[in-house]
Amino acid sequence: MKRSKRNVIESVELSKIDLPRKRDRINIIDQYIKELAAAISQAGLLSPIILNKSGDRFEIVAGERRFLACQYLDFIKIDALVKEYTEEEIKIIRAIENLQRVDLTIIEEAKVYFDLHTACGMSWEAIGKKTGKSPALVKRRCDLLELPEVLINALHDGKISYSVAEQLKRIRDPDRIEYLLGIVIDNGATQNIVRQWVDEEEATIRRKASGTGIDGGFHDPLEIKPIFVACDLCVEAVELGKLVSLRICGKCQKTIKEHM
Repeated sequence: MKRSKRNVIESVELSKIDLPRKRDRINIIDQYIKELAAAISQAGLLSPIILNKSGDRFEIVAGERRFLACQYLDFIKIDALVKEYTEEEIKIIRAIENLQRVDLTIIEEAKVYFDLHTACGMSWEAIGKKTGKSPALVKRRCDLLELPEVLINALHDGKISYSVAEQLKRIRDPDRIEYLLGIVIDNGATQNIVRQWVDEEEATIRRKASGTGIDGGFHDPLEIKPIFVACDLCVEAVELGKLVSLRICGKCQKTIKEHM
């Protein structure tokens, strides 16, 4: 089939449109789709989606959320920029659109770069030039995909920071990583605190290997050096491991403070 060289805006039936064969997004939150649908119902579709024509059907290249929002609104047709793209063109267009998202997670960003590197054979420099990022940042993001799966999932869910993940990956024992990760998620910890924990882990391993350790065992990081934070109610210092979780709204918190 001869490729079309010009861009054509068409009104395409939603029933003839297919979702991307490979989705770059790990998940799409329903609430975002509903909010976008509400905006479209008020102002209309401000920019067309981009479709790749293949026979009598179309595949979404860019604009998946807009398509899902229109589908939610029971639209019959949607405005689309229709063209026949190469696989490499599709990947680059999707990458650029995804990198512009405000809700992009660091893991999703890493997967975008990694896909361009492996599927399109692009160098870190070429990816940086296409996306406006430095080659060093692109490579560093891709390195995240080599982390243990528990750290990748925690990063994607926003439960830990990139700097904390970098410290935890220094630990070779998967069980210890998962244990310390649980402490970080439950109690919170900065990069410096986690670095202290990992340094202590490595020191314990060295003592055990040299035969100078007392017992050679690991310690709970919360017992290595007590960490204190301020109580939200009385503002007194309290040890991190002794905090009590109480799920209340701001109004109830204010009421409790007033009656103390």
